[in-house]
Amino acid sequence: MITPKRHNTAEEYPIATLMQHLQHALTPTQRERLHWLLCALIALGTLAQTRVCLYLAQLTHIAPNTWRQRLKRLRQQPFPEQTLFPTLLRLVVEWLRLPEVFLALDATTLGNRWTVLALGVVVHQHTIPIAWKVVRGNTKGAWLPLCEAMLALLRGALPKSMPVYVLTDRGLWSPELFAAIVRISAPSGSPCPQGEPSGRAAWFPSRSGGNLQEGGTIHEL
Repeated sequence: MITPKRHNTAEEYPIATLMQHLQHALTPTQRERLHWLLCALIALGTLAQTRVCLYLAQLTHIAPNTWRQRLKRLRQQPFPEQTLFPTLLRLVVEWLRLPEVFLALDATTLGNRWTVLALGVVVHQHTIPIAWKVVRGNTKGAWLPLCEAMLALLRGALPKSMPVYVLTDRGLWSPELFAAIVRISAPSGSPCPQGEPSGRAAWFPSRSGGNLQEGGTIHEL
């Protein structure tokens, strides 16, 4: 595995290259505002709204409040998940030249207001988000359909020969989720394996004291 190149300034980071890859996944307005947002993130090391708007105002001579409104509209605009998420996955795998992919599926709560279901590529003890779903906190509703939908969007994004593993913690894992992964990984037109997931999987302890599952590979994402 090749260690990603570190960039010290926004000018050194290939933001323009990233935007070219996203030209079919985002609108021109979304790409333009995301471009500036990434410049601010790399230069400041934070996405704190006030600091970002002040920085962009100095850089572009556009009032901070104007940037605040532009970034607010960017957050409110729907992103085309069907094209964006697979594109992000391919970019991460290609840029880092990963021989195999470990996807971490996790739920993060932001107080009582929001819950973020995120799917990310695990690289060097870090996770790069490539798909996500934000739901309101403390509301009734199953997470399984949302997780299954995110995984299904990534099917076909990578070569069939590349091993892909989906990892979850005890709080999110369930036999139903494992069965959903098996369904998604099954080749089109072929019957899915039947029976309890525990009959197909072997469990072994991880260093953190939890359990990892062997046999939860998605062969054809």
